This record gives sequence, C-alpha cells and structure tokens, in this order.
Amino acid sequence: MKRSIWNLLFLISSFSLGAMLGVAMVQELFPEWAGVQTAYYRRLAQATGDRSKAGTPVKVLQIQLPDMKQVDRCVTCHVGISNPKMADQPQPFKTHPDLGIPNFLAKHSFDEMGCTVCHHGQGRATTKAAAHGPVHHWEEPLLPKDLTIGTCSTCHGNVMKLPGAERLAKAQQMFEEKGCIGCHQLNGQGMLIGPELSETARKTTDQFDFRYVQGHHTWVDWIDEHFKDPQKITPADPVIGIPESSMPNYDMTDEESRMLTALVLSFGSAVESEHRPIPARFKVPAPPKEPEPVYASSIERGRAVYQKAGCVGCHGFEGRGGVRNNNMDLGEEVPPLTYVSKGFTREELKETIREGKYPARADRSGPTPPLWMPSWKQKLTDEEIDAVVDYLTSLEPAS
Repeated sequence: MKRSIWNLLFLISSFSLGAMLGVAMVQELFPEWAGVQTAYYRRLAQATGDRSKAGTPVKVLQIQLPDMKQVDRCVTCHVGISNPKMADQPQPFKTHPDLGIPNFLAKHSFDEMGCTVCHHGQGRATTKAAAHGPVHHWEEPLLPKDLTIGTCSTCHGNVMKLPGAERLAKAQQMFEEKGCIGCHQLNGQGMLIGPELSETARKTTDQFDFRYVQGHHTWVDWIDEHFKDPQKITPADPVIGIPESSMPNYDMTDEESRMLTALVLSFGSAVESEHRPIPARFKVPAPPKEPEPVYASSIERGRAVYQKAGCVGCHGFEGRGGVRNNNMDLGEEVPPLTYVSKGFTREELKETIREGKYPARADRSGPTPPLWMPSWKQKLTDEEIDAVVDYLTSLEPAS
C-alpha cells in the first residue's frame, strides 16, 4: 500500500516537472518580445506600404551605454520609438512623443542616452512584467507617465524653466508656500525635523514601512499616499516609542500629491548616482543665482525670510497658525504669531528664534508634541533674525 502511494506521488511529481519544463521550452521558443516585434514589423509594412518589412527577422535589440553603466533592451519591444512613421500607432509600437518641446528627439538621442535614465525600469529585462515592474529586489520600476518629468533634473540644472515642466514648477511653488523647507533639509538649507528630501527618492524599499500603503510597495506610492494622509501612513507606535508623523495634513488633492511626488523625485534625480553616472556632455548647468533683492524695509525683508526659511509650514500664512500639534500645552495647534509681541519682549523673541524651544505636553503621560521650534542660529544671520522680529511685531492688528 505504501509503495503504491509513493509510486503515485512520484508519477504526479514527474508530470508536474514535465509540465514546467514544457512551459519553459515554449517560453524559450516563443518569447513574449518576439511576438511584439513581429506585430511591429507588420504594422510598419502597412504604414510604409513596403510589404518586405513584415518579414524582418526578429531579435533582441539593446542600447549599450558603458559610460552610464547601463544596457537598455527596452527597444526590443519599443522598436518604433524613433520612427516618425509610427507616430499614430498604439503602444508599444508608437514613436516617442516630442512632449511639445522643439527638437526633443534630436536633443535626446536614445542611442546615446537609452531609456531607463528618464523612465527607470529594468533595462536588461526582456519581458514586460520584469521590465516595467514593480519587481521584487528591483528598486527602480518604470515610473508612471505623470512622474517622469521629475527625472529631467538628472541632466538639467534648472528643470523648473524647461518647456513641459509646468507641473513641476507649480509643485515647487506649493513647496515654498507651505514652508516645507522649515522641517525638511534640501541641499544644506532647511531643518532636519523631517527627512532630507534629496535622499528620500534614493532610498531602498526596505527603508520604507509599507504596512499602511494601499498601492504598490514602491517609494512612489509611499510618498504619494503620505502627502495625502501623513498620519495614516506613519502612525504612532507606542511599543517602540515612535510618534506619529509630524507633517501637517494639508488635505491635498490627487493632482497636488502627484505633483509634489514628482518634485521629490527631481530632488533625488539631481544627485549623482554611483550606479548610473551621467556623462558631462549631457549636463545642462543652471544659470547663476540671482542676487538677493533689495527690500524697502526691515519688515519686508523679515517677511521674505519668514517665507524662505519655511516658518509658514508651522506658523501659517502671515503667522495665523492653524497647524495641528498633538498634546501641546497651549492647545492642539501651533499658536498664531499675530499677538506674539504682546507676550514676549524683543530680546525674548530673538532668543527663541536663535535657540529654539520644545513645547510642554498638555498631558504629561501622553506623547511628545511632534512639532517643535528648532534653533535657527546656524541658519539665519543676526540681521535676518532682527528682520523676522520686526515682521512678527508688525503682525499685531491695529487697535
């Protein structure tokens, strides 16, 4: 009896192994890319009227980029990427669009730059699933179309001025208006209450907690969903002593969160990568920075410093407050600054800005308030602090 059972199990396992080998053989003899390429040449024959194109032998195509340490086989399926005859075809047969930028294709030669430098994805793969991702252990799956603009900063030093980058420029305006730099450091500016932003888009997936992310487990989905609801994606974990995300919930629309995700991608793309170095010939440097404007008064200068330093991120537009700060002794929100000159002397205000201040807890047994006043003495000059105090004093409504 036992022998019969073992014989049956052996028979089943043999059939299973044979089936797997059969599937592997079919995939080897009839690869996915071969069918796509055959269909392309048929479409090309129809588009050009040259029937001989339909019989073009299929083969794996690739772009070798040794100075960028890349091999891109995307053109194995996207054969018509630079063929203007295929402009009206569907993907993957379609010509790459010019994005409304004059001479785009001439300035971005695929033979020299490849595909993954802009679109990400696994360039060496020869199946759609592996090339596009997300694939386990591959950190750069194909970017959604609306985020690709974020990789332009890989080469362009002043990406905000590029034609077609209007969404990115709008996101930069949101970034400044919401005072993100007040909590996040970027290129040496800002504070480290939150993560350094140029590093965020270059983290590996194991550096993110995806337990509360509904989309794919990629940094793109993590950032996008965190913009929409920071406390949902990064809730408090009392067991290990981690507070909830200190980032305010701005009730962003889907479009706003996607634009800001593209902006974060641009911050990371602007940093040279060891695994994908960019040749100097592709670099387009940014123009020299414009000199600081001359302000009509110290109050005007203080307003500019208040905005530039990101104070608005916690204290609100024109110091009106309204940003949530859980378990703070003065209430559940960062207090407004409109009457701050009534409660503090000028020297006390300057000292608070220079040295910073941690708010007391309303409930001493509860969590530490996630937001605090950082020390600005290493970031602002004495003249700038004086100007900010002048501005804050001016916020008091006339009686």
